[in-house]
Amino acid sequence: MTVLLFSLQLVLGILVPWWILRRDLDRLRPEQLARAWNDVTFWMAIVVFGPLALPFHFTKTRRSLLGLLLGLGWFAAAVLAISLLSLALGWVLGV
Repeated sequence: MTVLLFSLQLVLGILVPWWILRRDLDRLRPEQLARAWNDVTFWMAIVVFGPLALPFHFTKTRRSLLGLLLGLGWFAAAVLAISLLSLALGWVLGV
């Protein structure tokens, strides 16, 4: 069961940041989109760094303190979501 819970956390650590960044990329203005990562770098950042990629993305695309604050807020939300989902599954599985 521990392996299942660990695997879920690993998958959620990729899926949650991916969803947040995809959602943000769809809403960026053209000049902000030009500063975003290309597809290969996008996936590398998501898979290797997980939620830690969020502050970097928001700061890179917005180039402002607001971008950094947005990134930190989304980072906190992603970590909270991953933690709560993992705790809920652990409770259901009895781990």
